[in-house]
Amino acid sequence: MHLIITEKNISAKRIAQILAGEEKVKTTKDGNVFTYSFDDRTVVGLKGHVVEVDFEPGYTNWRSTTHTPRTLIDAGIVKKPTEKKIVNLIQKLAKKADLVTIATDFDTEGELIGKEAYELVRAVNPGVRINRARFSAITPAEIRAAFENPVELDFDLAAAGEARQTVDLMWGAALTRFLSLAARRGGRDILSVGRVQSPTLAMIVDREREIENFVPQKYWQLSLTTEKDGTTFEARHTAGRFTDYNAALAAKERTKEPLVVTEVKEGQKIDRAPTPFDTTTFIVSAARLGFSAANAMRIAEDLYMNGYISYPRTDNTVYPGSLSLNGILETLKGGVFDKDVVWVQRNRRSTPTRGKKESTDHPPIHPTAAATREVLGEERWKVYELVVRRFLATLSPDAKWATTQYTFDASGETYRATGGRLIDAGWRRVYPYSEAKETILPGLRQGEKLPIKDLKLEEKETQPPARYSQSRLIQVMEELGLGTKSTRHEVIGKLISRRYVEGNPLRPTLVGRAVIDALDNHAATITEPEMTRTLEEHMQLIKQNRRSRDDVITESRQMLHRVFDNLEAHESEIGEEIMEQTAEEHTVGPCPVCGQDLRIRHSGGSQFIGCSGYPECRFNISLPGTAWGRAIRTDKTCEKHNLAHIRLIKKGARPWDMGCPLCSHISSNIEALHLMPSMTDDLLQRLHEKHIYTVSDIAGISPEELAEAVGTDIEEAGGLVREAEDALEILRRRSELRKLVRKIVPPRKGRSHAKIFRNLLEEGIGDLQALSLAEVATLKKAGIPETAANELLEEARRISSERALREAGVPAVSLKKYLEAGISSPEGLCYLPIPYLAAKTGINPETVHKHVDLVCRYLGRPTPPKVSRQVIERGRKELLEIPGLGEATLQRLYLAGVYDAETLREADPEEVSSITGIPKARIHDYISHLK
Repeated sequence: MHLIITEKNISAKRIAQILAGEEKVKTTKDGNVFTYSFDDRTVVGLKGHVVEVDFEPGYTNWRSTTHTPRTLIDAGIVKKPTEKKIVNLIQKLAKKADLVTIATDFDTEGELIGKEAYELVRAVNPGVRINRARFSAITPAEIRAAFENPVELDFDLAAAGEARQTVDLMWGAALTRFLSLAARRGGRDILSVGRVQSPTLAMIVDREREIENFVPQKYWQLSLTTEKDGTTFEARHTAGRFTDYNAALAAKERTKEPLVVTEVKEGQKIDRAPTPFDTTTFIVSAARLGFSAANAMRIAEDLYMNGYISYPRTDNTVYPGSLSLNGILETLKGGVFDKDVVWVQRNRRSTPTRGKKESTDHPPIHPTAAATREVLGEERWKVYELVVRRFLATLSPDAKWATTQYTFDASGETYRATGGRLIDAGWRRVYPYSEAKETILPGLRQGEKLPIKDLKLEEKETQPPARYSQSRLIQVMEELGLGTKSTRHEVIGKLISRRYVEGNPLRPTLVGRAVIDALDNHAATITEPEMTRTLEEHMQLIKQNRRSRDDVITESRQMLHRVFDNLEAHESEIGEEIMEQTAEEHTVGPCPVCGQDLRIRHSGGSQFIGCSGYPECRFNISLPGTAWGRAIRTDKTCEKHNLAHIRLIKKGARPWDMGCPLCSHISSNIEALHLMPSMTDDLLQRLHEKHIYTVSDIAGISPEELAEAVGTDIEEAGGLVREAEDALEILRRRSELRKLVRKIVPPRKGRSHAKIFRNLLEEGIGDLQALSLAEVATLKKAGIPETAANELLEEARRISSERALREAGVPAVSLKKYLEAGISSPEGLCYLPIPYLAAKTGINPETVHKHVDLVCRYLGRPTPPKVSRQVIERGRKELLEIPGLGEATLQRLYLAGVYDAETLREADPEEVSSITGIPKARIHDYISHLK
């Protein structure tokens, strides 16, 4: 068997389909892992890394006095499976294989993943032949060529990846553990430190310091407006910025008509076509379309896996000679881009544009197959179109501009106007992402005199440097040698998810600044790019077989020990600095009751804002559970309450800006307060003035305290407390109804749970009891589909019935027996004959009668007469003596209230037949036998 191992399931499926050609591919599922087979070949996909590096056992206890953070530097490293089902399947298949081909992505990470697979195979089949298929696109031509010309695994490239894994684990774990313990932070609040992420965060913090420390300088600009043949245009003073106001004002006062043209310059400017995409330039261009770095790479990876574009992780900006540019154009011809492709073919430049970076692993990012908007969907289409149009632009001629520059004299003051007109759009015809802004000036000749229509002196200020956008930060990271093309966007994602930075452009949070400040003060090596750049350079030498993996790891250990020399000497100072600075990250503002700090509190899945003066001050503000996102404060402050706005952050979702927590708290409780019949706008205002915002606040206060707070008598206050308790019960029942609706009714666009619930309330359905009495048509009117409506009614009726039986007093043990017998409604217990109930449940008839009495009283209905066990046993013998009447028939007769000879004689055969299904003639025979 020929076993082929790819990086992911999606690539396994596509590669199998390509290699199989017209032959059918058999798909098999083994423990949730898919394999694709044809001929004697089986293709299986990994899930990226299926093993990971970790410290040897004994290092999990963060507070161990033996295994301190520093000991992690020299701790033994082991590999352990992270995807056991995939590992087991790979090894099971490898035992049967006589050839194994590694077909993971061709880069450092992909080669390491391939080596991990290689080691898994070798562990169970040491002698099997293993080769490597390398490709830059998952297209039929590339895949077939790769498998026809296999190579050997590049162990040097994989070793570089292993070195990076080990170094990153060592630095990240040791420093994260040290800093978190020093600052007494644990759980989700640990202070993560990383070899690449820390210098990257330091750049963002440094830029923020520059902005804060920036002192703006005033300057003045002088310009005038003139006109020729009805065309108005502007000319600026050639001095540019005046830093002296008096000099600017003097120049303005000296500017007098006529405005004389002293020089005319006309020429042409070449507007170079853009170079091919590498990873960084692609991310920058995608950012202009609104894509974050991580999202752009995620979509590009998906397009690559599905065969639409080439491998998106590349440093190359030069098309290799082996790449068939004509073939790509022909592939795109006839589709959405047909007109653009035809134009490019007719006007193609002699050689494609080329950037400064050239490598041999992958070509620049380019399209590999035709696609449509309908097939890809809007988001993927935008990225695909960007790649296509960039490719076409690199083959297109340069654009050309006609340029004009006029110099004027106004009584000794010199002004200049510059214009530009696009005379040949060139590459801009096919690449609309770069705006061509024209400035058309009228034709002038030297010596011509023009009027001055307006003269303007503007005061301006120099601006601080801009914060980094994600795309700009990736560019700077590349320039400084921080990270790799594959990891830079992931590093930024980690900084965001760990709440070190926020916003776009990026700015540091309080905790992000605290970490960098502490490291800058005591271990600046961690935050400076030199150390990381040096390690990256050494990893490149591993790829070239000029240094060994172990040598680079040893050097990194020595470097980290030197860092710890400084850290450990100042551990208490570092901890105090961070704690002092980060206390503010949870502080929202002053408590409206006592004036002490309100702080965000997290407890498991719940979170709230509580007063630091607790327990003396019990003021608090509820927040949505952490399932909606972890609450953090923002820089924006509520003008009314002087409280910081709150944002909920959840990985993989857009941040939810709640705004002022107290404003939100007040508005979200208004409706509930109006459930109280006595609530008026005046009373509401008096309650708010005393910081009483919820019905639970009112229900939890004594009538005496409430009377004093709102200025009423104790009797009226007691009534308000009772009304609040009733309102809480209504809210509890509504919450129960909401949970059931969320559980059963799937949300969809235009049909949110909130909207459905509002519709139910309008129909008078506010709790499960009301729901259980509703009709399907009513629920459909509220926006619930019929299938879900039936399921909702069934569940509501079941819950309501069980609740009624419990409330009537049926014990839990007996209730369980009734439910198991299929008797779930109070009506059933009240109307079904006692002998039948006893027989179905196995409960003593006297006990059944007690339960029936409880339920009938609860429903306000008469209780049926008691039937003792002795009566039922005697009657059972009497009935079973009748010829043809067996145990099964006896059970059916119980349902009709027939349990002995006397009740059978008195029974109406027609009624008993309708209840039991026993033929009427047979019942007549039973009665005749008794007579």
